[in-house]
Amino acid sequence: MMKKFLFLTVSVCTFSVLQGVCAEWENQHILEINREPARAYFIPFKQQPGDSQLSLDGIWKFRWTKTPAERIVDFYRPDYDCSTWKELQVPATWEFNGYGTPIYISAGYPFRINPPYVMTEPPADWTTFEERNPTGQYRRTFELPEDWMPVTGRDGAGGQVFLRFEGVQSAFYVWLNGQKVGYSQGSMEPSEFNVTRYLKSGRNDIAVEVYKYCDGSYLEDQDFWRLGGIHREVMLYRTPDIQLRDFTVRTVPQQATGDQEAADLSRWLLQVNPQLRVFGKEQGRGYQVKGTLTDTDGKTIVTMSADAETILDLSHKAANMNEWFPQRGPMKFARMQTEVERPHLWTAETPYLYTLTLRLQDSTGHAVEQVQQKIGFRTLEIRDGRLLVNGRQVRFRGVNRHEFDPQLGRVMTEKMMQRDLRLMKEANINAVRTSHYPNVPRWYELCDSIGIYVMDEADCETHGLRGTLASSPDWTAAFMDRAIRM
Repeated sequence: MMKKFLFLTVSVCTFSVLQGVCAEWENQHILEINREPARAYFIPFKQQPGDSQLSLDGIWKFRWTKTPAERIVDFYRPDYDCSTWKELQVPATWEFNGYGTPIYISAGYPFRINPPYVMTEPPADWTTFEERNPTGQYRRTFELPEDWMPVTGRDGAGGQVFLRFEGVQSAFYVWLNGQKVGYSQGSMEPSEFNVTRYLKSGRNDIAVEVYKYCDGSYLEDQDFWRLGGIHREVMLYRTPDIQLRDFTVRTVPQQATGDQEAADLSRWLLQVNPQLRVFGKEQGRGYQVKGTLTDTDGKTIVTMSADAETILDLSHKAANMNEWFPQRGPMKFARMQTEVERPHLWTAETPYLYTLTLRLQDSTGHAVEQVQQKIGFRTLEIRDGRLLVNGRQVRFRGVNRHEFDPQLGRVMTEKMMQRDLRLMKEANINAVRTSHYPNVPRWYELCDSIGIYVMDEADCETHGLRGTLASSPDWTAAFMDRAIRM
């Protein structure tokens, strides 16, 4: 009896693998493997922006197949010869480069509905009958900067290296030097991996395997062209073993004297909550986080600082936890806070932006990592059915906007984004809805700088299943993952 039971178990599992059921990309409970937690968008640097990052955009070796079964299973091995493969620019959309068929659907799925599976056989006249789940395999090499190698770098320090994908449609695996790094899904959200332990000095080999459809595609039923590929930027960036992991900024007006509702727009609090992380033996002792706010002329307006060791609190001191994370009530927010008198206010008509620089420095005052962020001072509230910006009523004259280029598909260029914004301004449009997913990070920076109100959207749309998945606790984590990563 035991032998029959074991045989049955193996047979069922084998059947499942053959059907693709056991794959991560057909399991709504597996959203990532080894992916970093979500954070605010910024790329850190040491002395000047860009000095700690390495772009992996450009020409990659590329192979495309109509189904996963046709892929080369071990293509990621460094000794596998892909020299005869074709080449593809990254970022790029497959269908706009001759690989596969672009499919437009307003509300519905290009594959047979059978969540979480996307490989169930559809009718013979569907495009996906043959192009069941197009799969792209990418390979390229890159040279690791000499001073990036952990411990052996010329600066004598350690460090961590992260691999960042801004957007891949819709699920992918990644390997470095033949070692599997991880997996991620979500076409319009960034994915980061700590790849420090996979790197070697000099030449490195990276391989990526992309699937056009996955269980996450059930949450991506936007009225749009269904396309595949690495359609946003890919990069590496380096940090020290103590790093600015994340941060949040708030600009809060002071309450007007004697008025319980009105705000005093001449007096503001600038509040910053930096989150730090350490690796190896680093403890954060002697480090400080210093914040500097400068205006458009480069003049310093205010400065502030916080102790890194206190923020980290690796020893979990009771007094520290009681102050910042009380058992009752909300956590305390402002690790760094200062008052700003009479700042220029941000509106769509006067989009004034200050520059906030966060500098992580050691006990000698030497900067080990920095971040810059453009920020504005403005209030936003709804009172008596009216939308008020800085206390004044504003009417949105907005548009919905898809990320789409007639020549490049999903790929967004600086030129195209600026063209869209100029047209919007010329038409007296002051607001945009990112229908229906987070846009490339640069879009938000451009909207801030030119004066456009933005209504952001998470990458969650299930027209073809109405509210079926949204009503199922079994899909809660999949929905929440996208909202958090937005």
